[in-house]
Amino acid sequence: MKKTIASIATATLLLLSIPASADVAQVWVCKLAEGKTNDDVIVLSETWLAAAKEADENASARIYYPVAGDSEEDSFIWVFYLPDFTSWGEFEDAYPDSPTAEIDAGWNDIAPCEKVSSLWGTVDLE
Repeated sequence: MKKTIASIATATLLLLSIPASADVAQVWVCKLAEGKTNDDVIVLSETWLAAAKEADENASARIYYPVAGDSEEDSFIWVFYLPDFTSWGEFEDAYPDSPTAEIDAGWNDIAPCEKVSSLWGTVDLE
């Protein structure tokens, strides 16, 4: 129980330390399904993002492909951005009945992602 309380306290402090202007990034690690291409991922991503922008016009996404180093073949990182935690919470609350939820079924056919994503706060550097 003490570890749980300490973890919650640490997470809260970390969230409070992120500048208000930082984006919130939801990060997924994915791998192309057999026979699928990066173009398939891009088409699905653009369709999903267009639907997400109906809920929040500030929504954005990026796909990160490895170009060097020790990475799994056909893997990529898919990141969804919203401007702040309030926006992210509102998006998540509306998500089950949203067009983006319907589009999500396509991910398993094109590029299955880890079952659990991670949520990150970002800080822009100058």
